Amino acid sequence: MQVETISRKYREICRLVTSKRIKEALVLVETMIRQTGMGDHRIQLEHLESTYRQMLKYTLEGVQDPDRQRIYNKLLASILQLAQDVREYLMSHHSGWHLYWLKEELGKEQKLTGVDIVEKLEDLTFKKELDELLHESAAISEEAYTLRSKKYKELRIKIFRHLWLSDKYREAELELVKIIRNRERFSWYDRSVFVSAVTLSLIRYFHEEKFRILFDFFEEGEDQVWQRALTGLVFALYHFDSRLFIFPEIMHRLEAMAEKTGIEKNLEIIILQIIRSRETEKISRRLREEIIPEMAKLTPNIQEKLDLDNLLKDDLADERNPDWKEVFEDSEDLFGKMEEFSRLQMEGADVFMSAFSLLKHFDFFREISNWFLPFYPENDIIDESLGNEDAVIDHHTFTEGLYRSAFLCNSDKYSFILNVKQMPSKQKNMVLKLFSMELDGMREMTEQENMHHPEARNQAVFTQYIQDLYRFFKLYPDKREFPDIFTGKLNIYDAAFFRQLINDRNIIRKIGEYFFEKDYFEEALEIYLRLLTEEPSAEITEKTAYCYQRLGDYQAALKYYKQAELFDTNRLWNLKKIAFCYRKMKMPQEALEYYTEAEKLQPDDLYLQASIGRCYLDLKKYDQALKYYFKVEFQDHENKKVLRPIAWCYFVTGKLDQARKYMDKIPDEHIMMYDMVNRGHMEWSAGNRQQAVEWYRRAILEKKLPPEKITEMVAEDTEILTSYGINPDDIPILLDYLLYSLDNE
Repeated sequence: MQVETISRKYREICRLVTSKRIKEALVLVETMIRQTGMGDHRIQLEHLESTYRQMLKYTLEGVQDPDRQRIYNKLLASILQLAQDVREYLMSHHSGWHLYWLKEELGKEQKLTGVDIVEKLEDLTFKKELDELLHESAAISEEAYTLRSKKYKELRIKIFRHLWLSDKYREAELELVKIIRNRERFSWYDRSVFVSAVTLSLIRYFHEEKFRILFDFFEEGEDQVWQRALTGLVFALYHFDSRLFIFPEIMHRLEAMAEKTGIEKNLEIIILQIIRSRETEKISRRLREEIIPEMAKLTPNIQEKLDLDNLLKDDLADERNPDWKEVFEDSEDLFGKMEEFSRLQMEGADVFMSAFSLLKHFDFFREISNWFLPFYPENDIIDESLGNEDAVIDHHTFTEGLYRSAFLCNSDKYSFILNVKQMPSKQKNMVLKLFSMELDGMREMTEQENMHHPEARNQAVFTQYIQDLYRFFKLYPDKREFPDIFTGKLNIYDAAFFRQLINDRNIIRKIGEYFFEKDYFEEALEIYLRLLTEEPSAEITEKTAYCYQRLGDYQAALKYYKQAELFDTNRLWNLKKIAFCYRKMKMPQEALEYYTEAEKLQPDDLYLQASIGRCYLDLKKYDQALKYYFKVEFQDHENKKVLRPIAWCYFVTGKLDQARKYMDKIPDEHIMMYDMVNRGHMEWSAGNRQQAVEWYRRAILEKKLPPEKITEMVAEDTEILTSYGINPDDIPILLDYLLYSLDNE
């Protein structure tokens, strides 16, 4: 069974269970169990089916059981658990993933201890090393961590892998976590790494105890650790949002979390930063969608032939209301210089993401736990990288500055240090000196931020950790073995847990505004529609309409633009938008009425003059169209695009000489493929057949217009051509002559 088939069936089972379609879910579980051949799985399934049948029977008989809902939820949880176990079994046998090789190796090591399954702390393969740490006579001082032994590092790796690869957390794991939480034996950065292990493990394999551990780390409030725990919780809660109602303890912990001071602000920072990560994917999408121009469609209609949409540089189509305020502008509590830099870092042109992605090849990053290791000055990797040669900077001051810098995530800091290690001494000192100067500037900015923004430190930790996670899920060599938590819509704002934790309308509004400002109109629309049901306002109504417009739903956009009129604000802007929607809906008469109304308020607006001319042209009232295009030509002498519709209006009204005169005014650098076709039409109409063929040839050869499109365009304009006396029977003959002339090209 293929990996995708296994994953798809498992996802479908989860969907059926959370939708309470139990019979269908059990049937699908049975089909997966057939692939395993495991008797234990079948016995569990039969037990669940028997329990469910009994429940159905009692319900049908009207038996009242106050405990029924609890039993029902437990049944749902058990089905999900069984499906998860079956999925893991199938994946371990069919995926060929390194992850399952690691699990197998850990299993072999475990068997050597004489205990197959880890249930108690004593069963752990690394219990001896753990005991040595626990029985040291004194707490490990911070200075001692500077020269950490290889043995201790190996212990950290073993603990990470055990927490990450364990499916279910039993007594052994719970006892281990208690030991980890002992601040005298483990440092904050160790706990930070272990919290990441629990997060990875939870996202890979749902188990309620893992949620409890993350909640505990969050509530303990240890700096650097609680921020990572909360971030892990957000990802896990979002990942498993549809099933949370089944687990009352998780719901109770969420209720308690909602009461904590500052939780909404912290969640706002996390969620916005997660959403912000989408900017990298947006750049890739632009490359696919915007580099290939709309002209590729080559639909020979009047709009394309005359380039009417680009008649004026300042087209209103995508113009935002100038009265809309930048929600994030001067927002001291959210975006300082540090956050602005973080926003740039997540964009496709981000020098850090693009540059440091090439610096993840070091042996350091082959160990998965190091992707989540916070950067700290006492790390001996730093001493090894900076070396002992004469230095032009103070290494301690430099590493302390790099540690405190909020402008690089931990992963990139290690990449920088490890890259410096490979440099010759002279180059190394030069780079360190230059970077040290940058750090001084960064430190001043950070200190200023901290003076004015007490929450800036938390924000820095959240931002750096989410960037660490982003790099892991995008750059780790075996990334395909991990469910990428940064893919999809990331519509955390729609999750049930989000609604339970956040009631602040302003936070929801800020998320919507971020989507809007980054042109994620579908997501922004979802939020605006929700806000409109709660408290309608002119700006939200306008932005709702604008979202619909940018999504191409002009009918819906029109509805909300007309609603915005009722607020009696921004009337001119609304009139233009309503007219634009009517024009896109091919209702030129209605569009003309609104453009004319707008013209009364702004008679010198060239966009309005051109738009009114466009409406008259669409209505085939060419004389009226010419009046407005002449106004544009007179007031904007540099606008060469207006020559095109003027020439066309002359052509279709039988004024061939004037049409050719205006076509000749179009500079060579502005000539489009459709201009060449139109010139061919005009020469043909003037009796110059050979010149007509030459213009058609140029459109094909120079502008890459497919020959069949010429045929379509000539057919579209046959009525105009015949009005100049061209014999309809000559049209296919000339076109065939054109095609023969291309054979030698």
